[in-house]
Amino acid sequence: MFKRGWEALETLADFLQFVRRAARVQFLRVPPRAQFLEQAVQSGVGSMGLVTVLILFGAMGLTVQGFTSFQRVGGQSVLGAFVGIGGVRELYPVLTGVIVGARVGANFAASLANRQISEQVEALEVMGIDPFHYLVAPRLWALTLTLPLLCAYAIFVGLAASYFAAVHQLGMNSGNFLNQLSQFVGFSDLAAGVLKGVVFGWLVAVIACFFGYRSRKRDGAEGVGIATNKAIVISSVTCIVVNMFISAIMYT
Repeated sequence: MFKRGWEALETLADFLQFVRRAARVQFLRVPPRAQFLEQAVQSGVGSMGLVTVLILFGAMGLTVQGFTSFQRVGGQSVLGAFVGIGGVRELYPVLTGVIVGARVGANFAASLANRQISEQVEALEVMGIDPFHYLVAPRLWALTLTLPLLCAYAIFVGLAASYFAAVHQLGMNSGNFLNQLSQFVGFSDLAAGVLKGVVFGWLVAVIACFFGYRSRKRDGAEGVGIATNKAIVISSVTCIVVNMFISAIMYT
């Protein structure tokens, strides 16, 4: 038990050093354009299909459950407010963060771990190229910029799916639904959802890059799987925990 606790402290110390170096390179130097665009396309465009499907059915499920619950007490007229507040503030941003964190975070971790194991990172250092500038910074910028856009897209898809389910499936009055939605959901709520995307994007990217970059040649192929697994689990948990703190700060 003591050994595992010590290893956890060592990992935390390594992570903080990694964050310090990564942030310095990210914000003080312009990332290579080609690498940034490649990662941005893979992270953003490549995730849209998955985000669309999961948000679509998640929003419709939220709407149906909300309608069923409110109907028991005669409060189904506030369904628009419920799906607006619950979806825009919480469900859509955090679900998008977890989805993209699993997909893109796994890709980042596996790619960097494979480069470490095959000694490509050492080759870059021998050529005088900073691997943080060439490999890490483009990934950090790509996900930090694309995830908030995906969150905005998820909010649009989620609200459209909720409207369709409420009006066309459950028979609610369209005007009442939209009135409740517009009355309780404002620009600040949309901005909060996008802001969460910025935070989630940077955290997922830096966590995934850390575990991938930390792999070594002696770890072999198993090291790629370990790095990928840790990146997915820790980034997903981090998104959910950080979401709670952001919501507590903004709405209490």
